[in-house]
Amino acid sequence: MNQNPKLNNYVSEIDQVLQHFDEKHSLSVSQQKEKAKYERIYLLRDQSRPAQDTPKIWDKF
Repeated sequence: MNQNPKLNNYVSEIDQVLQHFDEKHSLSVSQQKEKAKYERIYLLRDQSRPAQDTPKIWDKF
């Protein structure tokens, strides 16, 4: 039996305060831009296209 069980559902008071603040306040303009930037990055990463076969510079040598 586990002597030191871990608490997986604990939320600190500061986390509760920050969560409450986030629920009541919308994102700032800079936060919205940052969110859009990373959503684009994640989209490009997750839906990458295979590279096209381009001739190499050294193929003719």
